[in-house]
Amino acid sequence: MTEGGRSAWQGIEVRHLAALLALAEETSFNRAARRLGYSQPAVSQQLAALERIVGRQLVNRPRASQPLTLTDAGERLLVHARAIQTNLALAEADLGTTADAQLRIGTYQTIAAHLLPHVLRELSATAPGVDIVLTDAPGDERLVSFLQQGELDLAFVDLPLRFQGDLRTEALAKDDYVLVLPRNSPRASRAEPIHFAELSELKLIGFKSSGSTQRIITHLRNRGIELQFALRSDDNSMIQGFVAAGFGAALIPSLAANLLSGDLSVLSFDSPLPPRVIGLAWVRELEVSSPAAEFVATTRNVVARLWGDRAITPEDELAARRDRTIAI
Repeated sequence: MTEGGRSAWQGIEVRHLAALLALAEETSFNRAARRLGYSQPAVSQQLAALERIVGRQLVNRPRASQPLTLTDAGERLLVHARAIQTNLALAEADLGTTADAQLRIGTYQTIAAHLLPHVLRELSATAPGVDIVLTDAPGDERLVSFLQQGELDLAFVDLPLRFQGDLRTEALAKDDYVLVLPRNSPRASRAEPIHFAELSELKLIGFKSSGSTQRIITHLRNRGIELQFALRSDDNSMIQGFVAAGFGAALIPSLAANLLSGDLSVLSFDSPLPPRVIGLAWVRELEVSSPAAEFVATTRNVVARLWGDRAITPEDELAARRDRTIAI
């Protein structure tokens, strides 16, 4: 679609994509409006403008009490919207030329897409003199190594770390595991939770270096269930491609599954598996007024606001550590 030789897509504004992201993650016009600080009609108008520009329906309007869902076109555009939001946040951090301090942060795909843009936007208001330098990796193994070598100040990690050493950590959120299959697969057509025993009959795709995936393997093995992985990779795009091709079912955390697009079904388990625990790690004690402490506090606040049901409070973490000590 063009207007005078110019693609109508050039009329897409960041606020249009922000509305799509909020609707996808909140599954409600009301909650999306509260998250964005807009009225519900304003969110509806932004979505309508976006749909006019792309020429496709992006959202399935829900009936009363039903959650909102995206159409196939909406899911495909959502992948690009997340990438644009992430790149804008990276550009904002990269151009902080008047910074009074530099903070080197390590991150991986799930965090870069879902959380980091919101953290950096809030941090730019509360600590404008901090220059954020980002290092991204498919998983957290390299990030932990960079921390220990002094090349990073903080890094997002999966907890508990397998080799913690002298690192300090703070748990932020729980991320439950789900199973992702092609929508036309026989199992996906039965819209009911997955039983653990079914996993031993499936070819699985999972993360390669994730400690949380290894904990699930151990958890199920202790219950007499052996998993057969046809592919292990830390790259979400590779996982998506193999699942879409019918190569296997992806056993991955829910937030990672939200990054996938295409004709896929996401099934939960009838009994929860040990979740991935997303956290932050750093080497030295944080000075109260330091940029690193400000980053941790800002991240904790953003997690509580965006992921209220997933967030782990400091009190939760203290209780969990107390329970582990008693068990030992």
